[in-house]
Amino acid sequence: MTTNRDAGFLWLFKDKANFRTLPSEDTFEGYMKAVLICANGDGKLAPEERDWAVGHAAAFGAADALVDELKSYKADEDIEKIISATPASSASRRFLVYDAIRACTADGQYSDLERATVTRMALKLGIAEDLVRQIENVCLEEARLREKRLKLMYPEGAPL
Repeated sequence: MTTNRDAGFLWLFKDKANFRTLPSEDTFEGYMKAVLICANGDGKLAPEERDWAVGHAAAFGAADALVDELKSYKADEDIEKIISATPASSASRRFLVYDAIRACTADGQYSDLERATVTRMALKLGIAEDLVRQIENVCLEEARLREKRLKLMYPEGAPL
């Protein structure tokens, strides 16, 4: 039986990635850990980057135990091993790069070092540098559109 909460989580997954079913807990765990590993590839996981990943996992319905684990997860495991743990997480490698970029930009910056780190991690996952640049462009364009939307809808600033 599907709960209302599950219906909401499925709506989010469908909106984001066109999923027809919710990922298994193992798939979601591997994916979110891989996002943090990628964001930590330079050895400097900013609090805003971790907060983005933790919030993302919570918003998309991760189990409380996983959300709690992500809050202190060292993010130093082998990214290839983690992302390959389930077929669905392995098939989501491009989205992993996308979410890693989003996590890296959560502090308002996407430095050359972060870009190099994401590219290096993507190459380990079999994703070419040209594809990483395309994914980066989508992320940056979406961020600009978000700002444009917010300014249009709330020219005086958000009411809450």
